[in-house]
Amino acid sequence: MKIMPSETPSPTQQLFAAINGHWITQVVGTVARLGIADLLVGGPRDSDSLAAELGVHPGALFRLMRGGITAGLFASPSERSFALTPMGEGLRSDVPGSLRAVAIMQSDKSHWLPWGHLSEAVRTGRAPVQAALGSDIWEHFARNPDEAEHFARAMGNLSGLVASELTHHIDFAPFARVADIGGSHGDLLSQVLRAHPSCRGILFELPRVAEGAKAMLESRGLASRVDVVAGSFFEPGIPAAEAYLLKHILHDWEDDASLTLLRRIHEAAPAGARLFVLEMVIPDNRNPDPTHLMDLNMLVLTDGRERTRDEFQALFAATAWKVERIIPTRSGASIIETVKA
Repeated sequence: MKIMPSETPSPTQQLFAAINGHWITQVVGTVARLGIADLLVGGPRDSDSLAAELGVHPGALFRLMRGGITAGLFASPSERSFALTPMGEGLRSDVPGSLRAVAIMQSDKSHWLPWGHLSEAVRTGRAPVQAALGSDIWEHFARNPDEAEHFARAMGNLSGLVASELTHHIDFAPFARVADIGGSHGDLLSQVLRAHPSCRGILFELPRVAEGAKAMLESRGLASRVDVVAGSFFEPGIPAAEAYLLKHILHDWEDDASLTLLRRIHEAAPAGARLFVLEMVIPDNRNPDPTHLMDLNMLVLTDGRERTRDEFQALFAATAWKVERIIPTRSGASIIETVKA
């Protein structure tokens, strides 16, 4: 029997695919967690040999990888043989722009379970993480160090996507000290320092994260150029610097907390200091846009939000930061350049 190629999916078929989008998330996350993309770098392999190397059930792995074809990760050049697609290459751990850690994080309990309570979040306007995880997400990470490590590595993946844009648009050479506030393991700061050898860095993070950052900076050969400072950005103690980085931090918090954070940085900053905020900006139109879904992600996870240009302007005006310019980038994040007023 000849199977004819399918026509453009009907609205019902498109809706069915959308309803079952969570299947794709777990397929991609499981492929990432097993490290399958790294094992296919040399070319196609049969699923049975991969199963033996990974120590997993061969039949189940075959079914996973067959599902990965539909997810866009693999091609099958011969029976039970699989090769990476260009999209699947993005799950390798050793390529620029890797999203392997992001895939693992998004399919971990920390991000996966709260989305099952979206209807509760819509009813109450509050993040349902307590019901989903038994605590807020930051306490969950403190109790689950493996997931915390996945989160830190995912933030590093995302930093790689924006770092080249940041160093392309912003010349940091005039700044003696660049402080990354809430900078995780220092991925973004590291790339800024590599691009600007005259700068010194400051990485400000919670104590448990700061310890892990020291080893990462050492491995990159940057430990002698970075002061790692432990603390909370809601309390006094943020170090002085001529330039500050704040990447994907404000969207974690509601307005009152964001205002407190911006005031703490303002208090620490010398006259004329600049603050570079890297965040998605909700466009001023009604067209489909990824920021709308990211905004829901922040609703279920943190009580935070993505913001429009006007909403960002209001935050900065209330904390005496003057917005100089907003630069859209190909990474999806915008660079909001502000100066201490």
